[in-house]
Parts: sequence; C-alpha cells; structure tokens
Amino acid sequence: MRGTHDCHSLVEYVQKRVEGWQAAGLSFGGRIELVRSVISAVAYFWLQSILLPVATIRRVDRLCADSIWRGGMHAISWDQLCRPRKEGGVGLRPLLEVREASALKLAWRFINEGSLWADWMHSRYVKQGSFWTCPTDNNHSVTFKTVLRHRGVLKSAIRRVMKDGSGTDLWRDPWIDRRSLLDIRGVPTHQEDRRGLSCSRIIRNGEWRPDSYRYTEELVGSIMPTVIDPTLPADRWIWKPTDASSGTGEFQFLSCYNLIRRTFPLSSDYEFVWCKGLARKMQLCVYKLLLGCLLTRDRLSSFGVPVPDPKCVLCGL
Repeated sequence: MRGTHDCHSLVEYVQKRVEGWQAAGLSFGGRIELVRSVISAVAYFWLQSILLPVATIRRVDRLCADSIWRGGMHAISWDQLCRPRKEGGVGLRPLLEVREASALKLAWRFINEGSLWADWMHSRYVKQGSFWTCPTDNNHSVTFKTVLRHRGVLKSAIRRVMKDGSGTDLWRDPWIDRRSLLDIRGVPTHQEDRRGLSCSRIIRNGEWRPDSYRYTEELVGSIMPTVIDPTLPADRWIWKPTDASSGTGEFQFLSCYNLIRRTFPLSSDYEFVWCKGLARKMQLCVYKLLLGCLLTRDRLSSFGVPVPDPKCVLCGL
C-alpha cells in the first residue's frame, strides 16, 4: 500500500461498524465489545499481510475512541482503556502496537521459509544475501523496511536448534546466543573463509567440534549451549516465549504482542473491579468510579459543563 488513500475502504468499514444504527442503542459495555470486535477484524485480517500506514491506524483508533464515548467528551483516555485489565484498562489493544506485533510476525515468517510471501520477498529484496545482514534500501517497500527494523527484537525472542547444521549459515545467522559469528569475529580477512559455510562445518557425529575451525575454536563456551537434536527433520528456529511456557517453541501471536506492547504497573483494584459474578455493567460502573470518571454533577462542573447545581442530588454535598 502506498498511502492512506489506498486504505479508504478500511476506514469506511470501521466507520460504518462503529457509527451504524446498531451501535446507537448499545450501553458503554456494549460499545467496548463492538470496538473490540472491530479491532480484532483489523488485526486478524488486514494486518496479517499488510502493514497499514500509521496515519490510517491512528484514524481507526480515533473512530473507535469516539464511538465508545458517542463522539462526546472522553472521560477516560484511549491509552488508559487500551491496557490489560490487570494493568488498569479494559483489555482493548491499541492498533499501533498490534501493527508492531504483526511486523514481528512477518519477520518470523520470513526466517521460516515455506510461505509464498516469504519466498517472494526473499527473491525480490534479499536475493543471494542474508535476511540478517540485508541493509535497508530506499527501494524497499514500507512493509519490508518495517520487518527489517524488527530484527533486533526477533533475535531476542528466538534460538536455534540444530539437526546437523546444514540449514544454518555459519557466519550470518544469529545462532550463538542471539549473535552471529560475523557479529562476534567481524569480517574475516579471506572471504573464502565464510562463503557458503554452514554450521555442519563444526558438527561431527551429532556433537559440536568448534575446535575444527579457526574462527570458532575460542568460542567453545558460547557455542556448546546450542542444542543439537539429530531427530529433527531440519535445523529450526524456536520461539522462546512458548518454549518457556509450554515447551512447543511454536510462534504464538499473543506472546508476540506481549513482547512488543508497553507494560504498566499492576492495578491493586483488579480483583475488586473484575470479580466473577458481578454484572459487566456494574464492573464498568465501579471501574469508572475508581478512576473518578463517572459523570456526576461536580465532575461535569469541573469540565466546564453548565449544571444547575453541582451538589449531589442524594446527599447534598
């Protein structure tokens, strides 16, 4: 996509969903759920293959925020609402952070060959080079530039498991504790020392032999923790968040999003507000009360809204 004008149909779709007649009779909680469904549609359809322009993302966020407050005053900021419940929000996701997580997912797809998109991008931009050392070029698409920008985060979330090392570039892949041999040793004096070499160069009979290659013989302590598993069909990347939680090592978008998103202090009121058995309407009422955002007379008066008497109609205070 070249610009926001290419995304006009998306903006129109969102606007119809959040401003249609169906939304007119919804409660505050209903409007939050409507916005949640719209964000999910954008995140799980559009952003899985296309990184939308930031201006379009902000426009969609603005439409969603206005829909929650019916176009009026925003008693709670969009940033506050877009936090997990345990961190003081209502569990919505800001699309800018979803966009960043989607870019990281595309980077994961790129290093795990097999998809048509990854093969096409590799043949167009990387060619005979390496994804890890590919420089950013003005001729690259916005999507590919964004993917390249997430290589550092991707390195921190993956690790390499070897079958026999034949599918891993010895010099350019970050298989040594998030670093490549090129990062550690620099460019060798003789180019033939690294051209076309795989990690099979230093693996013998299913065991590491870093002393068999002059550029790795001093890196025994860094290389040995990398696992060799001869039962695997091929060398593979492991997604560390799921490897730690479930042992699968498979990519999971939720763990990817949690890796990207901003975190906030845990809310001390979480259990009180979102306790089981309390109706959602009451949960949200308590939530707004604790934030001081119920539109009481004194609150409206503090916003400059003219009211006949700022005192409470029940207690007179």
